[in-house]
Amino acid sequence: MIDRKIEDGDYLEYLIFEVSPALIDTFIDLDHRHWTLFLKDQPGFISKDVWVNRTKPGEVSTITCWRSKQDWEAVPVERVIEIGAKFQEALGAENFKLIKRVHEQNDLYKVREYRSGRWR
Repeated sequence: MIDRKIEDGDYLEYLIFEVSPALIDTFIDLDHRHWTLFLKDQPGFISKDVWVNRTKPGEVSTITCWRSKQDWEAVPVERVIEIGAKFQEALGAENFKLIKRVHEQNDLYKVREYRSGRWR
């Protein structure tokens, strides 16, 4: 039984990057240090997953879960720009490219999660 309406589900920001394959570990480390450590302190932040596509070398996806779309939209734009510039400088703009914002074409809400033998 679902105890809340589907539209009340957690909002997902879903990004897909193309990264120089030799720099995937560096990308993941810098993403954590620059983005995840900033986002974790934002109101409404729940979690962040990083996925690497084995069939497409260099493809990395990040899926960030928020309590609501409003929480995600409330992240200060000036800080996003600042952190984005620092991340780009650290990794090198030529070494990665944001290729898709999946959440812009699909309004994704997580309504159920199954982990370690239990639904959440």
